[in-house]
Amino acid sequence: MRIRIYSRNLDKKLKVAMYAMTEFAMARLVPSKKLRDNISIDIHLRKHLNAGEAKLSEHANRYRPGDFKVLLNHHEMEKDDYGRERPDTEWAHELLKTLAHELVHVKQYVMGELTWRERGLLWKGHLYTPENLGEYFDTPYEIEAFGRERGLLVCFLATWTEIEKEMKMDYSI
Repeated sequence: MRIRIYSRNLDKKLKVAMYAMTEFAMARLVPSKKLRDNISIDIHLRKHLNAGEAKLSEHANRYRPGDFKVLLNHHEMEKDDYGRERPDTEWAHELLKTLAHELVHVKQYVMGELTWRERGLLWKGHLYTPENLGEYFDTPYEIEAFGRERGLLVCFLATWTEIEKEMKMDYSI
């Protein structure tokens, strides 16, 4: 699997954690190493309409997707749902949780559960066209992504702590 992260002024430790989270989550979500080896994920931290979005790259084969672009609006994660400023650690956890959410969508594309056609997104062949936020949250692909994001984050953080201890990671430049 090829992973590239595009960001400005991102803390080195967080950038390494994002690489590790991507590897960790995809290994749990896509059991086939052969499938994972053919995946390319470009992660962009930038302003966006939503907190995150996973989509096929411009040059991806939509019938056998392997190239993905994940957009993370890290600015939107600076505040919680109540408008309170998140401390750095909480902000980083929110970023990793949102990354996990979007990687669930990558898995859905890779496994053929979620497909993109001219008429829209299809989940296992069924077209969903939510007309409001309530209907959007009721789509099966979002139910799975929201359901798995927290578990992926918690399991990753436990693993990450152990990896850091074992490797005595040095983040100095």
